Amino acid sequence: MKSYRPDFDDVATSDEGDLTQSLRRLVVSDEDMQPTEDLQPTAMTALLFCRDASARKWGPRWLTQFGFETILRTDANDIASHIRTSDADVILVEAGFRDEDGTPLYGSLINAVDVSAPILVLCPSTKDVSAALDAGAFDVVRKPYEWRLIAARTKRVVQAHLVNRELDNAKVAASQAIDLADSARQRLRSRESFEPLTGLPNKSRFGDLIKRGMNAVTRDGNVLAVFVIGFARFRLVIEAMGQERADLLLTEIGYKLNACLKGPRDPAEGAKGLWTAAAASLDGPRFGVMLTCSGQGNDLADMQQRLLSTLSQPVQVASQIVHLSACVGVALYPQDADEAGRLLQRAENAMRDAQSHGGGFRHYCEQSDAAAAGKLRMEHMLHEALDNDELHIAYQPISDTATGRLVGAEALLRWPQGDGSFISPSEFAPVAEESGLMIRLGKFVLDGACRQFDEWRRAGTTLPRMCVNVSKVQLTSSDFVKTVAEVLERYGMDATSLELEISERGVLSGAQDIIDRLHELRALGVRLSIDDFGTGDSAIVYLKELPVDCLKIDRSYIGGMIDDKKDAAIVSAMVTLGQRMDLTVIAEGVETEEQLSLLRQLDCDLFQGFIVSRPVPADKFMVFLENLA
Repeated sequence: MKSYRPDFDDVATSDEGDLTQSLRRLVVSDEDMQPTEDLQPTAMTALLFCRDASARKWGPRWLTQFGFETILRTDANDIASHIRTSDADVILVEAGFRDEDGTPLYGSLINAVDVSAPILVLCPSTKDVSAALDAGAFDVVRKPYEWRLIAARTKRVVQAHLVNRELDNAKVAASQAIDLADSARQRLRSRESFEPLTGLPNKSRFGDLIKRGMNAVTRDGNVLAVFVIGFARFRLVIEAMGQERADLLLTEIGYKLNACLKGPRDPAEGAKGLWTAAAASLDGPRFGVMLTCSGQGNDLADMQQRLLSTLSQPVQVASQIVHLSACVGVALYPQDADEAGRLLQRAENAMRDAQSHGGGFRHYCEQSDAAAAGKLRMEHMLHEALDNDELHIAYQPISDTATGRLVGAEALLRWPQGDGSFISPSEFAPVAEESGLMIRLGKFVLDGACRQFDEWRRAGTTLPRMCVNVSKVQLTSSDFVKTVAEVLERYGMDATSLELEISERGVLSGAQDIIDRLHELRALGVRLSIDDFGTGDSAIVYLKELPVDCLKIDRSYIGGMIDDKKDAAIVSAMVTLGQRMDLTVIAEGVETEEQLSLLRQLDCDLFQGFIVSRPVPADKFMVFLENLA
């Protein structure tokens, strides 16, 4: 099944106008079709070729009486010129009148392609009548000529010819209207079946293709696979590039997907059975591929690898390079589902499972359905929690390693449940990022933490620094810097008192838009720190390009450094690296005196962890603030 890119012209403009005009030409009433004066030309012209003395005398007189301007010709010189210049409505010719080469003139006129006027032949004999009719004359007149009757008949001939011409025009208009209607119908069908941005079949059309494929597979005993392709963090692309460029990116993906389906295959594998493929645009940044094959060779694995490698390559859009992480899910017929809609849904669930793992390929399994249902349930609960003010902010102290003195607090989002338990951020944060709720969550925490900072200050206690976590989703938002500036102004907070913590995975990627956003934040005076340092897989070389103030060593290294020399060595190296780059180094997850003692030996600047306090509500945090007084 080959995909094609239809022409989506505006049917409602040119086609509709042409169709209306064609239909108007069809509106010819019965009254209009009658031979009345309304249908005759305002000035009828009759061209008379004859040499008969009586005809030359009485023909023009009676024709004039019946409304004709009559042009009389008695010789055969330059007949073509006479016909062109006269633009006659009717031509009367004596049967014996011949043209310059001796051929009967009426025969030459009847066969001439540029003569449309009806031809009446004046016939002196029965033989002439038969010859004229056989030649195709419109009408004949037998001698003796009664010119009053001939003139009346000539007028009716002209009127009948006009009616026929109108009917012919109506037939042409009808044919044009039918053609235009068919064209409009086809284009409307294309609009209903194809996604205009990429030109690929849309979700509805893709469902029909799957049904046809299932019927063929049932008949031939082949295998049908439905792939659903998405992209990790595509919302970030839209935030960073804008919708217009994101649309260009989707168009380019559509081209690449079609090219991927047309790629080379192993002829030996293809010989084992029918191989067909079709692509579709499902909605937004999700695409579909249907593949039917024998299932005996490597077709499925080849398609999987081809999709991942092709769609994960960098794409250039308006001089900007975009790196995408393709997420592919697949479900098979008849193994995974026996109905087209369910098969597509299960392939999509597998794709979402791949998205939750950051990309790659997933085959449908029951866990995919459970994971998809869990995400939807979590997203719904998160919406309700935000709407009903169920989310709280807790604060954990950050202390000086050498003196133990409080130097700041980290604001941490907490989601308490009715039974006293909490839903971990590790569970709801990925769902928030994927669903687009992270922007709203981030604003909630930023505004709440800064408001609390202002309340403490008004109460007479001063906290040196408030630390707030920021996701990569927020950093790619074009209005994030503006949001931070507005919050600082709203609560009269000095920018240097706010520290934004960004996950290592969110900043050490070299993405220019992220780096630019960090520089804009730094220009406000806000402090920046890299959270969970040492857990990402990004190039550390980017660290020197970032305008950051602090490194936070991940708790996984702190927890193991007492018993594991390698963890201790890594912590030591991180402290040295940070300090030599003039960065403040903070150790997270400190729980024991042994850990704190070793951090002091390594000259680590700051620490936080259960050894001092778990994250606590704002009112309980006052204990630490009072010690500052």
